[in-house]
Amino acid sequence: MIAFFKLIRWPNILMIWVAMCLALFGVINPVLSLQPFEAGLNMTEFLLLVGATTFIAVAGYLLNDVSDMNPDSVNKPGKNQVGRRFAVHVVQIAYWLFTVLGVVAGTYFSYLLGRLSYSLIFVLSAGLLWFYSNRYQCQLLVGNLVVAFLSALTIVIVWLFSFFALADRPDVFVSVQSFFTRANLLILIFSGFAFIASLIREMVKDMQDFKGDDRFGCRTLAVVSGIDKAKRWAIAVTVVAILFALWSQWRFYSINFRLLFYYFILIDVLFLGVLYLLFKAKSAGDFKKISGLIKGLMIAGILAMALVYFEF
Repeated sequence: MIAFFKLIRWPNILMIWVAMCLALFGVINPVLSLQPFEAGLNMTEFLLLVGATTFIAVAGYLLNDVSDMNPDSVNKPGKNQVGRRFAVHVVQIAYWLFTVLGVVAGTYFSYLLGRLSYSLIFVLSAGLLWFYSNRYQCQLLVGNLVVAFLSALTIVIVWLFSFFALADRPDVFVSVQSFFTRANLLILIFSGFAFIASLIREMVKDMQDFKGDDRFGCRTLAVVSGIDKAKRWAIAVTVVAILFALWSQWRFYSINFRLLFYYFILIDVLFLGVLYLLFKAKSAGDFKKISGLIKGLMIAGILAMALVYFEF
């Protein structure tokens, strides 16, 4: 059981739950001055949304481990559970099971909202993860962008479906309509943060996994352009991330969210730490440390959503 939880990246799944809960209860509800489940998504709908997202994410991790068996034998010898504790065909069956569960839960959720066509979001997310593991992961930057997009989508879909659910209550929709601009801004900031932090981490992981990827023909940026050029790209994206964090602080200040303004100083410092370490990095061990720091940065960014509640 412990090996299975490691296989499905349980800390990442936990952070998905935290991110989705904070997006709804920490950002959307306070900004719209709504009590939990007072309007918009009800408890059943929200649990279905979280469940669908979780199942699809678990399926993606399972498929990724199958696809990474060869590179991981070089990059992370003995750490990939597939082929050791779990037979390949068992993991593949589990992948299809979780994918079907995710799409079914997402379809039923869309049906409850009266917008069955939006079940395509879950189908396309599952499809993107399949293409990522089988096609995009080893292609120049495409795989990095897919992972970053799906990270941001985890936050965006909570607001997207909350908006659709509110539209079914015209009386409530009209009363909270004036708050939509602020809600859009905050979701943009937090989903944008998730996107750019995930993108940097994926670029760093490609440099960390250079040896295995190169041996087995993965066409990542690090393999195609070399470590030095890939590092310069990661540095450039990190500079953009710092500018984005500073812009976010300015927007927090402009709407009188002083707590978040000061909290984002921590985000600035962490991004500057990533930038500094990138300049110094030379070995796979160095890039592993940077990847760990970015994970901490992502956790700090997700937890920042909780502070919105205290700004009112």
